[in-house]
Amino acid sequence: MKRVGWIALAVALGAVAVFFWWRSGVEIAQPAHAGERVSVAPAIAASVDAAAAATPMKRESSQPEKQESPPPGSTDYAARFRDAPDLLEFARSLLAAGRAGDHAAQFYIFRALEYCADEQQLYFRLRGINKSLDEALKFAATIGWPFDPEVVRRSWNRCHTIFEAGANELGERRDWLRMSADGGYPLAQVFAARYLLRDLPRDRTNAVNDTDANREQRRSLIAKAIRSRDPEVIWQVANTPLGVLDADGEVDMEYMAWSVAACQRGFDCSPQSDAVRWACMWDRACQPFESLTDVLRRARGEEFTEIEARARWINEKIDAGDWEVLGF
Repeated sequence: MKRVGWIALAVALGAVAVFFWWRSGVEIAQPAHAGERVSVAPAIAASVDAAAAATPMKRESSQPEKQESPPPGSTDYAARFRDAPDLLEFARSLLAAGRAGDHAAQFYIFRALEYCADEQQLYFRLRGINKSLDEALKFAATIGWPFDPEVVRRSWNRCHTIFEAGANELGERRDWLRMSADGGYPLAQVFAARYLLRDLPRDRTNAVNDTDANREQRRSLIAKAIRSRDPEVIWQVANTPLGVLDADGEVDMEYMAWSVAACQRGFDCSPQSDAVRWACMWDRACQPFESLTDVLRRARGEEFTEIEARARWINEKIDAGDWEVLGF
């Protein structure tokens, strides 16, 4: 699969930030029509065939590692972020903790700013011009699912204060991300790896000029993050192109296996989740009652059995702490 194609379709499993970083101002692509085969992006270190081999190339750890607890306060912040009716007020409420060195608070200040930037680009901005709520609602009504007017309204309610105020009082979101990642917060480490990819120079054809050093730095950040075993970390890893696989051809089954692994670990892949919302931007055969697993099973047919089995294998290795065989 060509690089341009798999980068664009990475959005299909929720890689919101990656999508907007790589878009470079291009408007949202036309979604797939019902009945078309949906293909998504490779993002993980090894192909399905290579990783499923009976004898791994790398030494597997014989001793499982100790299960690590989530960072203090992180679960509370995550729930508050999901439920916050106004993300500017939510971020303001974390400022004191973030400035005092709470790395989870630092990440969720970044996350609030990042989320609203993505939502604005998706629903409330067209060809560089900001749209009003009424304009966005009318557009959503003409497009239909998953451009649900209620989803658009909720996005506006959560983010319009950031759109309007600019949230200058909160500072630069990348500064908050850097502090959180440097402090070892797992989700921040994954997002920091994405920024390393985003910041790479491009040539005249828009191809990325990656380096071994940059790939290794990204791998190192993700290797630290994945040890948290947090389902959301696994999801974000699945949606972070690592640049460590240089094989030709289509290898997106591995990418989807990591996404399904996150669902199996408890990441929200329910019909009303953001994961499904983004997948259905590209698969217009989606139905409001489908979970992400349903979407992938329908899209990939018999291949999904192999994807699901691969996801279970990934989770077995994560639970056992066999990081080397996973490429980390």
